[in-house]
Amino acid sequence: MRKATTLTSCSVCPVRQLNIFKQLPSELVDAIENYRTEQVTLPAKTFLYKQGEEHSNTYTLFSGWVMLYKTLDNGSRQILRYALPGDFLSFQADLNSPINHSAQVLTECSFCVFPRKSILQMFEHHPELASQIAWITARDMSLSHEYLVNIGRKNAKERMAYLFLDLYHRLCTQVEYQENTIPFPMTQEDIADTIGLTLVHVNRTLRSLREEGLVKLAHHQLTILDYATLASLAGFTRPLNAQPQPLL
Repeated sequence: MRKATTLTSCSVCPVRQLNIFKQLPSELVDAIENYRTEQVTLPAKTFLYKQGEEHSNTYTLFSGWVMLYKTLDNGSRQILRYALPGDFLSFQADLNSPINHSAQVLTECSFCVFPRKSILQMFEHHPELASQIAWITARDMSLSHEYLVNIGRKNAKERMAYLFLDLYHRLCTQVEYQENTIPFPMTQEDIADTIGLTLVHVNRTLRSLREEGLVKLAHHQLTILDYATLASLAGFTRPLNAQPQPLL
């Protein structure tokens, strides 16, 4: 873990310029900065935290991709979701309990660090920020519900199409990508553990989508070749220009 020697000021933070945010009053921006203790950077394939650990911090993802997952008793894993810049990590119902999932860094990532005890103090003194966290929690719950339906009630091609479009939409609210191509740092094994398929089934389904001219996945880049058909296949109805509500 590498700690930043100079902290980025919240008032000029590039993450706050993303489309997923709106302007906050300067006093609230200053309040956020007062509760942040440091910025840290982790290399790809390392862990921010692991399931079952006693953990004392929460984080805002400043840059990069993080994979959140739970490990079952038999050693298998279920990937819950992928965190992107601006997402809030390691917040859970009981902040005094061990962390209930793992967070693995997929690409080099930077984080702003907020001690859990400071978060509770921030809620008490700044209810407006507490409401933002409540919205984040509701948004993440909604995303989890969508993924649950995706795994439980859709076939392999529909599941994969939905995953690709969800990530595409979330990234496109932040950056305008050329030629419908986004970075895609996950492996086929990661895809399998996200949508509940075997590795062989993932490979076969991905080949089918490629042969049908819907997507191209190569060199850790995903290109959506036929958006309308892929959205129809996935049952994906989110408008392409839809903007999420503001986050913390």
